[in-house]
Amino acid sequence: MDDKTVVDCPSAPAINPPLPPLIGRIAGSSRQPGISWNLFAAALGIGFGLKLLGPAWVQILLRATAGGGAEALGALFAALVAAILLHEAGHLAAAALLDFDLLGGSLGPFRAIRLHGRWSLQFSGALLSGSVIAIPRRGDSTWRPRMLAVVAGGPLMTFLTGIFAALLLLQTDARHAWLIHFYSALVELNFFLFVLGLFPNAASSRARNDASLFYALLHNTSEARQILLYHLVTQLQIAGVRPRDYPESIVRKLAEARGKPEMCLVSANAIVLWALDRGDLASADAWDKRAMDLSDFCDPKLQAHATAASACLDVIFRNNLRAAAHKFAEIPLDLLSPAWLRHRARAAQRISAGKIPEALAEIARARYSLPNRLPYYEFENMLLARLHRIAVTTQHPLPVASL
Repeated sequence: MDDKTVVDCPSAPAINPPLPPLIGRIAGSSRQPGISWNLFAAALGIGFGLKLLGPAWVQILLRATAGGGAEALGALFAALVAAILLHEAGHLAAAALLDFDLLGGSLGPFRAIRLHGRWSLQFSGALLSGSVIAIPRRGDSTWRPRMLAVVAGGPLMTFLTGIFAALLLLQTDARHAWLIHFYSALVELNFFLFVLGLFPNAASSRARNDASLFYALLHNTSEARQILLYHLVTQLQIAGVRPRDYPESIVRKLAEARGKPEMCLVSANAIVLWALDRGDLASADAWDKRAMDLSDFCDPKLQAHATAASACLDVIFRNNLRAAAHKFAEIPLDLLSPAWLRHRARAAQRISAGKIPEALAEIARARYSLPNRLPYYEFENMLLARLHRIAVTTQHPLPVASL
């Protein structure tokens, strides 16, 4: 396991909420595989065992699909896409029935995200994966039962799809070779996915499987409580609540939360915004540094967002253009989203480079990108106003020191 050890100095008493010590071992989850290979091997072993030793009807259902050339390979690929889509459809159907808010989803390299009522299409390096992003609209006492139902919806759909495909396969005429290959592959793939999903994967895995999440929610572990906090913060962001109006009780729970670095990074970023909007620059500075420490254990996209946010603070509040220039040099600003964040970061980067006309143009684009009538954007407009004042008072670029 690729682990790192982080040791922080004790937090200053003025920091509100106080920084808990970040001492211990943090798994480098972004470098862990998405599945556990021992579970993968177990599912394959069970499948081969049933093919060799199972009854005749099982062997009919688990027909090999590799013997039909291109036709069988095409059917196998179509069955794989169908299996992933139907599994995620199970999660989606449960979420729709239980009052969840759909925020996005992905299939292979395509990822659709909804932020503040707007949809955007993104691309990733994933090829054979799928997901549904949804959070409950309420964080009340029914949160855990509803979450359990949504998590179980995918495996249940996978199980039912396998049974339905098996029934269709047994009734398909031998003349329809492609359908036979397709149904056979669908039976095998859904059997494989269902068995693989029965066992929780490792806690250090980058993506927890359905069984792992179900176990955490059922036993109300620290991970389940961290997921609840993430949902509460996301609900505030969807509603467009201004950061200074976040309930202090939630902010203090965010500060105390333990778990995966990605989730802790979301908590730290929310606390930074809360402190900034309240005018507590010392606390915002301390929690921003914590966010940068946490980003070292996260994937490149989260690292880029954390670095861009920190660089904007260097320009807007710390008056440290050199530090901002170094941070901006490390990240691709074009990959940042949503649009107003990308333009704000570009404006701060242009100021750090002494490109004042370009900075003013990016500030105007950022303002144009902000949706109307949401309290949160009063905060964003405050940041942009400060950027504008810095831009018009900056006459010459500062020399950037070499590292």
